[in-house]
Amino acid sequence: MQTNDSTKQSTRCIFLLAGEASGDLYGGMLVEALRKEDPNLTIIAWGGEHMERAGARVLRHYKTMAFMGFLEVIKNLGTIRALFQECEQILHLHKPMAFVGIDYPGFNLKMAKKAQLLGMVTHHYISPSLWAWNKKRVHTIRQHIDQLHVILPFEQKWFAEHDVDVNFVGHPLLELHESSAESMRKSDVKKAVLALVPGSRKQEVERMLPVFLEVARQLPNFTPIVAGAPGLDPDHYQMATDEGVEIRFESTRTLMQEADVGLVTSGTATLEAALLGLPQIICYKTSGVTYRIAKILARSKWIGLPNILFQESIVPERIQQECTPEQLILDIQLIHNSKGLLPDGLAQLKRVETLKRQLQGPGIPSELVARAILNQSPLSA
Repeated sequence: MQTNDSTKQSTRCIFLLAGEASGDLYGGMLVEALRKEDPNLTIIAWGGEHMERAGARVLRHYKTMAFMGFLEVIKNLGTIRALFQECEQILHLHKPMAFVGIDYPGFNLKMAKKAQLLGMVTHHYISPSLWAWNKKRVHTIRQHIDQLHVILPFEQKWFAEHDVDVNFVGHPLLELHESSAESMRKSDVKKAVLALVPGSRKQEVERMLPVFLEVARQLPNFTPIVAGAPGLDPDHYQMATDEGVEIRFESTRTLMQEADVGLVTSGTATLEAALLGLPQIICYKTSGVTYRIAKILARSKWIGLPNILFQESIVPERIQQECTPEQLILDIQLIHNSKGLLPDGLAQLKRVETLKRQLQGPGIPSELVARAILNQSPLSA
């Protein structure tokens, strides 16, 4: 019996796939939780440094897969097809007992179908925003995902009503804040700090950084600091470097704690800023074609997670034509006067105080997901 148990343990393998920086971050925490539950587990992944440091064998880095927007996807269809084929070959070669997609639904839901056909248990961690747009994808999830792990409180009811096996675990950002050893950096800067968070993808930085820097030029009473995305090189921020603006990598949370006000590109960072008590303006610009298509498909009035959670305009949103230096300067001047917070800024912070309670799940998110994956695996005891 001992020999059989040993063989059983040694053959346990899971494949995790994260296609962007936030997925790698959450994937790293999930890898740690999986290895804590089963130290003998083999974890292979497409992801990044967080997953690798946690103990996964990363076969492809997410920065080679970061295609964003309808036009970008169309232009890279050949590369994307090759990635699908490569990923399918990995499934055939390693025969993992479970396939776990982390966010990145356009790719991961298709791969889940392939994995399911090969007899693997399929999980998806961090659901696509089907309640906001592209509701038809729920059929794909129902058919090809054995268990969906959601991180926003209202998602559990929404997916359950659509007959999906759904598991609400709470938001991993709360887990990150609990476990992070990162301490607030004491700044030598005498002036108020303006955090510039232009996004985690190359296309986002290319569109947002010039706008943010123009705002900074016109607000000399603030010291701008740019949050560098972990998957991008310093070259992507050359425009800021040329102007003498500081770029900080691997310390976005510290910057958010230190800053007085922020310009934050729509995404997970907007929720993190709210949880860390940073008054912000949510910003977004994309190609005209992508914006028009998204506007047709969108089912939500807001794009910022704090506003979606409250179903109310708590944080200003400046999208597309409204996302101009002139408008953003006006917004900042209503929040902070470079000496202290103004009524709009104070009101924003007061409203987001309850977010942490809203996002709290029944335990530690990564541990809940890890146990669910291992309990559903074909080799579970």
